[in-house]
Amino acid sequence: MQPPLVESVLWALGTALKLLLCFFAFYRRLYRRLPWLTFYLALLPAEVAVVWWAYREWGYTSRPAWYAYWSVLGIVLIARALVIAELCLKSLASYPGVWSVIRKLLVLAASILLLWAGVAAAQNAYWISAFVLTAEQGLEFSGAVILTLLFAISVGYRVWLGSVERNIAFGLAFYSIFQAMNHTFLSPQLMPYFPWWDSVRVASFDAAMVFWLLPLLKPLKDPEPQTPVLSETVVADLLHQSLAEMRNATEKLRRLGNATRK
Repeated sequence: MQPPLVESVLWALGTALKLLLCFFAFYRRLYRRLPWLTFYLALLPAEVAVVWWAYREWGYTSRPAWYAYWSVLGIVLIARALVIAELCLKSLASYPGVWSVIRKLLVLAASILLLWAGVAAAQNAYWISAFVLTAEQGLEFSGAVILTLLFAISVGYRVWLGSVERNIAFGLAFYSIFQAMNHTFLSPQLMPYFPWWDSVRVASFDAAMVFWLLPLLKPLKDPEPQTPVLSETVVADLLHQSLAEMRNATEKLRRLGNATRK
């Protein structure tokens, strides 16, 4: 079992970071620049409060607390998906060709994710947990792909992101990639051999929150105006190349993960 002290320290650290993020988001008036991100950051401490209250009111193993936990987690996941879409929109609004392709990719990913989660929920007696867990796995993978593509466009074609957008995107990409690799390599059968891994997963989200907090510690600067430089055809070519490389990398990771589990 994980040491209670480690769990307590990580819980306290995570809660403190969530409260700080919420405070600085409103103190810096981030809602004027990224409203969905501000909403998501406000949800993080609210999630902790609701789950804590539910466990205290009904008990850890009670049915109402179980529904409260999964419902709140589902709302937070939806908000995180909207944050990814908002980052793409705000970062690429001055590049119609880029945004046109990314928008289509976001719609396609959301449709596949909802369909996949719906099928999983329909086949499981505990439909809400099956839906949320499946949606979470899909969000981690699609978020990692989309955010990696956003960084590739930024570096390759000098579509520079603002300091806030860059740090938020980096933190989300870091956590999504970590979780995607976690789902690839660590099967449920291996979990008993790595009881401390859940603490590592929690710590990875804390690390992402530190990235988000850094640009909010000082007054925000207005992003510099951008001049459109990319056509939709160029971006589509870049997208096909990037997705092909990601498919090859994913297949290699899957084979490595299968070999590790044997």
